[in-house]
Amino acid sequence: MPPDLTPRIRGKRHVLISLVLVALLAGCARPTATATPAAVAVRRTPKPTFTSLPRSTPTSPTATPSATHTREPSPSPTETSTATPSATATPTPMPPAATATPLPASDAPTPAPPTAAARPPAPQAASRGRLAPLVLANYFAWYDGDKWGDCNISDGDRPLEPYSSDDGEAIARHVRMALDIGIDGFTLQWGAPGERTDRNLRTLLERSRGTGLRSTVIFLRHIWRDGPTQTKVVEALRYLRDEYGGHPNFLTLGDRPVIVFTDVYRVTRDAGKSALQFWADIRQQVDPDRGMIWIAEGLDASYLQVFDGLYVYKITHADYPEDYVKASRWAANVRQWEASTGMTKIWIATISPGWDDRRSTCKADIRVASKPHKKERGDGAFYRATYDAALASSLDWLWINSFNEWVEGTYIEPSVKYGDRAMQLTREFTRQFKGQ
Repeated sequence: MPPDLTPRIRGKRHVLISLVLVALLAGCARPTATATPAAVAVRRTPKPTFTSLPRSTPTSPTATPSATHTREPSPSPTETSTATPSATATPTPMPPAATATPLPASDAPTPAPPTAAARPPAPQAASRGRLAPLVLANYFAWYDGDKWGDCNISDGDRPLEPYSSDDGEAIARHVRMALDIGIDGFTLQWGAPGERTDRNLRTLLERSRGTGLRSTVIFLRHIWRDGPTQTKVVEALRYLRDEYGGHPNFLTLGDRPVIVFTDVYRVTRDAGKSALQFWADIRQQVDPDRGMIWIAEGLDASYLQVFDGLYVYKITHADYPEDYVKASRWAANVRQWEASTGMTKIWIATISPGWDDRRSTCKADIRVASKPHKKERGDGAFYRATYDAALASSLDWLWINSFNEWVEGTYIEPSVKYGDRAMQLTREFTRQFKGQ
């Protein structure tokens, strides 16, 4: 090769070698660029950043971290081919709270009830350490002295000492009898201001002066014969509160007068308004500051939104003669309401010596029509069974239905047919309930 061409060839070789080296270097540099720290940083971004991004690849059903929502989204195929081990092995840690498996919206838990320290304890009977044990008895003050032979008197029975409910001496005798067997008060079936039962309520309270008997009413105004309006019900409750609430022998809890209601579902109300709303409106007008204690009859715990406690009036029926065995279930409705709301409520358990209203249909009355029914007393067996069920319900107060209901046959008052057997048992039950 001529000497003058050698430098040129060497120069071209240098150029070619340089070009090859540059190309090789460029080819090696391109993959490195796709695995920059920035790309790794994207995969390490905390989970909240990824939640708003679309996911083109569904989460693998076998990938356990997805259950806790702490893993990062599945990488795309391109990222998979270039990702370094450090990009997936060291995800940004999440706070412990974020590792709990979230529930679907439909399964979201209800708010937890207040802790025991945050809410007042439920009312208790003596054995439960809260309320003093109280025994009340259903009382009727509308009998005529010459009507004990009427067709509707249960089983043709009658009191050992027939009486008129308007006789103050008869009422005083009943007060003494009740105190003697451990009854703390009557719940007098009350109709309306100025009516016969109202007059006899006044007599009952006056005849109880100087004794420990403290009575209240079973409120009937909303189901009374004249179909009262809401206004009349409000007036009647204000009357009871103002006329009797301060009487020393009217039943109170602390300084709060107690009123017991029956048939709270039977109300005359505006179209579209529920019975519960009816009572809510009435309480807002009569007792907005909750200065009274209102006890409702029934099994619907939603009424505890308005009332301070529940009881069940009738514990044996033609179709359910052993209904009293449900006492603990009924009590549980009250306790569950307390647990979920933190509001203290009262459960009053009912006991009864028997039932026999087979003769009651011969005359009209204000009761809801039902199939006549007899539950045998069994020489006190039924009475004792209802007491045992009541005691098992962890009751606050005990209610006897009844002292003298002579139409439905639940009386414990001494009678020609049954003598004073129910009175003797009542004394036994009240002593046991009060721990005497």
